[in-house]
Amino acid sequence: MNFQNLEYFLAVARENNITKAAEQLGITQQALSNQISRMEDELGCRLFNRKHGFQLTAAGKEMLKSSKRILDIFDQTQLVMNDISDNKRGELRIGITHTRGQYILPVLLPDFARMYPNVSLSLTEGSTRLLEESLDRGDIDLLIGFKPFMSADAVITDLMKENLFIAAPKELLIERFGDDYSSILAEYKKKPDLSLFKDMPFVLLLNNDCIRTAVEYEFKRAEIEPYVRLETQNVQTAFVLAAEGLGLTVIPGPYLKSKYLICGDDYAALRDKVEILPFTAPPNIIAVGYNPRKYLSRIAQDFIDLAVEKFSKIASETDKSRQN
Repeated sequence: MNFQNLEYFLAVARENNITKAAEQLGITQQALSNQISRMEDELGCRLFNRKHGFQLTAAGKEMLKSSKRILDIFDQTQLVMNDISDNKRGELRIGITHTRGQYILPVLLPDFARMYPNVSLSLTEGSTRLLEESLDRGDIDLLIGFKPFMSADAVITDLMKENLFIAAPKELLIERFGDDYSSILAEYKKKPDLSLFKDMPFVLLLNNDCIRTAVEYEFKRAEIEPYVRLETQNVQTAFVLAAEGLGLTVIPGPYLKSKYLICGDDYAALRDKVEILPFTAPPNIIAVGYNPRKYLSRIAQDFIDLAVEKFSKIASETDKSRQN
């Protein structure tokens, strides 16, 4: 038995289907079936029940646990050897939420790719909860997301603060408050009170998003039940729909400054359709974290250092612009 056998076994166990597993591995179904049969003969027991697809037997479930541990040890050892030999090759697996990937990754990945041109990058996007589970399992090396992480033992480094803002369509504000809307908003900016918008529609992110959690908490604190006209998992979608008058939305501050996003230009046509107002929630902390039970490669540490350097510089430049 060798590492390739274990990879083949894991592919079939993951798919519960030998045809799909063979396609994923780029080999024929017959070749994969033969490999699995040889493993079973060598071990002296059946790993799969073939009556209804390829379902793991009791022995197969134990083999699954052992295979993952063996391959994980091999991967960790390979990282150590790469660092010892100063071999700047390998793979860095990054997990990041949909919301933040659009404005964080363009700042980091091009420079990192220039530092490590022979390192392949693997990106996993999803909800914070699913990404934290991936970090615990060792499926990703680094997680960039909303602090605190639910993974209690994750080693976390702060990167930036993320304030939230309301993007409110001017047409809805005029419809709701008439000609006095400018003076009403001026008072809101001095002392934000979400009850001002209690009868207005909102376009919000889905319930599994950290921004939505913060929004729900602030609405509850203000003792109001918002009218949610639409939910989406994409901040850009929420913003453009707000700009076109579908409802108010809550958007992270970096979206309003990032040159990579359609709402990042103060003079963009869409920005002219909305009022940007403070939201009552305290700032989120965006951080990068890793699993201390897994080996942190020099490549991963250099990525963390680059991220800290980049966002420290951005924060410093932002402070200077505010002072001026």
